[in-house]
Amino acid sequence: MRLLATLLLAIPLVAQDAPKPADASAQASPTQTAPAAAPASDTPSPDNWLQGSIELGYRWIPNIDGSLDTYRSVVDLGQGPKMLDADFTLLNPSKILFDRASVRATSWGGDPYNTLRVDIEKQDWYRLTADYRNIAYFNFLPSYADPTLATGSLLDQNAFDTRIRTLDIQLDLLPNKWITPYLGYGRNTQFGSGISVFTTDQNDYPVASIFSDQTSNYRGGVRIELGRFHFNVEQGGTTYKEDQGASDNVTNPGNFTGAFFGEQLPLSALDELYRVRGDSVYTKVLAAGNPCSWLNITGEYVYSRPSTDIDYTETSAGNFFLNRILQFYSLGQDMLTGDAAMPHSFGNITVEIRPAKRVRIVEHWDTDRYSNATSALLAENFLVAGMPLTDQQLSSDRLVLHENDEEVDVYYDLTSHLTLRGGYRFTWGDTEVRGPILAEEALEPGTLRRHVGIAGFNYRMTQKFRVTASAEGSPSDQTFFRTSLQQYEKARIRASYDILTNLRLAGDFSLLNNSNPDPSIKLDFKSRVESASLFWTPNAAKWANLLADYSRSAISSSILYLVPQTLSPTPSLYTENAHALTSLLGVKWFSVGGTMFISSGSRPTRYYQPVARFSLPLNKHIQWNTEWRWYSMKEAFYSFENFQSNQLTTSLRFTR
Repeated sequence: MRLLATLLLAIPLVAQDAPKPADASAQASPTQTAPAAAPASDTPSPDNWLQGSIELGYRWIPNIDGSLDTYRSVVDLGQGPKMLDADFTLLNPSKILFDRASVRATSWGGDPYNTLRVDIEKQDWYRLTADYRNIAYFNFLPSYADPTLATGSLLDQNAFDTRIRTLDIQLDLLPNKWITPYLGYGRNTQFGSGISVFTTDQNDYPVASIFSDQTSNYRGGVRIELGRFHFNVEQGGTTYKEDQGASDNVTNPGNFTGAFFGEQLPLSALDELYRVRGDSVYTKVLAAGNPCSWLNITGEYVYSRPSTDIDYTETSAGNFFLNRILQFYSLGQDMLTGDAAMPHSFGNITVEIRPAKRVRIVEHWDTDRYSNATSALLAENFLVAGMPLTDQQLSSDRLVLHENDEEVDVYYDLTSHLTLRGGYRFTWGDTEVRGPILAEEALEPGTLRRHVGIAGFNYRMTQKFRVTASAEGSPSDQTFFRTSLQQYEKARIRASYDILTNLRLAGDFSLLNNSNPDPSIKLDFKSRVESASLFWTPNAAKWANLLADYSRSAISSSILYLVPQTLSPTPSLYTENAHALTSLLGVKWFSVGGTMFISSGSRPTRYYQPVARFSLPLNKHIQWNTEWRWYSMKEAFYSFENFQSNQLTTSLRFTR
């Protein structure tokens, strides 16, 4: 109460006018101090309203030798004028409507990945953020997922030439206040063409396809800051639509080119349309608190109710075999309508307790629960031996999945330089899905049980030497998926040493062994990576600097799969031993370096990307940059995918 009364009495005194200065004609005392300088104004000067830089240039590509499809799948940089980078800030002297606006943009002018971010704010009133990303996704590598490669076919079974565009806008009202409402909108679209697979009972056919999908997200919420406690409540919804079409009007032998019961199984014509519409409403709550000095608690809960409607039509002509009637047919028509609902809830909570000065206990728990109820009506018409056959099926399906994860970690500061970690994680869950056609039960259950032991340490010797290590392992025998972590060991150790204040040496080692001995799976996966890096940034870094990074990796994998032509199980074997080197040396206006990747094993590959750069300041505000790059990729087993390209980019960077 005394403190409150003192503050109330002081307010009128602070609000009074400052005493007037003495008459200018009065003689100043020799001991009198000079008056304090006036505080700097927050209002920018008219000459300082724009700050930042923009880099404009042009890229020449005199040659792309070899496979253009592989070049586009790996590099896909284009020729022509470019805006390589822009980063500037607008300061509004009048502070009407906004105080500050910043813009950041990269790689505009036909490159495969473009970004744009805009931030506009008025202090204590609002902040508007917009983020846009444009990705040109091209993937056409026949050596992957192509069962007909051995016959000389180079038609990729899964190819994409699409554009992925993402936009996210958020408006925060009263930022930096204890309560901040916000509104947001996000949109993701993908459209383009490619190749997909049309599947029948005995054969698969790659056909040209058109893709188009769009997802919109609408959200609004409020953030509340109450000192030791923080809350965020958000309500939102999404809408989704997808349209896909496939067509073919030339003879297509498909993946199975042999004779089936003495007959070939070609596809001569196809029209296929796939349409999906969906929407969802969700609620999200986040909370964090520090109720006392030795306790931190954070938690999140999300509940959503998505639903979808599906329409599918297909007309195919050729020679096909229908398993359920054991007959060939020449014409098929399918019409399907369906719907699905999938209520989904997710939650997690983390508690950190510090019961003693050197002990910290962290417990994390999360749960993920959803179910999928579907119904579909399928009408099929077949032309069998010149006679029409009509079949109509009404079916329903259901998926239920519950997955939980709980982890407890204990951190103990053994000394001021060494922290030990020990922990235990238990993951469990159950699922229920429709059983296989040949099984007698309509539903097939699945379980997940995984016990994991965790250990690690963090060692710090002054500020020069640091080592961090972690390891975990599990003897689990119950997982949901064929390639899930089951009986595995995983470890990683990282270290860094500051040889000098501006010279750092770092190393990293990681290991993963995973196996699933199930006779129908027989998974055996091993991965090992070692790397070392050197950073040299002298005090006069503008004159010289060095970066060097080397890594060696080894991967081996073996798992059973079904051969598409015969559906018989056979091992899929893959091995890779790789060396990767990245280095860059800069001396004043010049820098030279690049990247190299060399691998042996199942897919021997050599990839080189040397680079040389020249940067010359023309004056205080303009810098001339010129860069040369060479891209080269060669594969021993798939030489038809080799390519190489020289590229030259020159640009001017303007700074204000």
